[in-house]
Amino acid sequence: MLITVAVSASLCSVFTYITPILETLILPHEVTFMLLLFGIGLTVGNFIGGWLGDWKLMPSVVGILEFLIPVLVLFTLTTAALVPAAATVFCWGLLAFSLISPLQMRVVNEAAQAPNLASTRNQGAFNLGNAAGAWVGGLALTHGLAYRELPWIGVALIAVAFTLSLLSHRLDVKASVTGAPEGAR
Repeated sequence: MLITVAVSASLCSVFTYITPILETLILPHEVTFMLLLFGIGLTVGNFIGGWLGDWKLMPSVVGILEFLIPVLVLFTLTTAALVPAAATVFCWGLLAFSLISPLQMRVVNEAAQAPNLASTRNQGAFNLGNAAGAWVGGLALTHGLAYRELPWIGVALIAVAFTLSLLSHRLDVKASVTGAPEGAR
């Protein structure tokens, strides 16, 4: 669930401030278009994430996070021009929401004895990440970080999620080799 918190915090540390980011760097009347692209990315990402989670759960999470880091880094550079920013915003939404289904699947799979409780707790982890990410982003802005640099906060949080995911995946592989029962992971 820490992965869920970090992923959600990464998203909300930047997305909470997406309107001022875009208004200060691109023409203000383009914000609605950018939000639409982000929403389309979210929708497509949800479908892709479900498919990837069914295919290879933790390798998909690790791989998506690997792609999400450079997209957020790129966002620090592309926010000055409409077309590159639009492509980055779409990809960011797609990748961010490609993680939702696999993370939920992971929690439910690992909590075979109480999947409903685990699912509810994971939703709480998403909400905690939302609040923490918005707070961290606001704190960074209060202490002088420019809007254009805010995606670096998202990168740092995704790096935490990536590290936790990689560790979790390696523990799964090790447990499957040693024959540890699924609930013992």
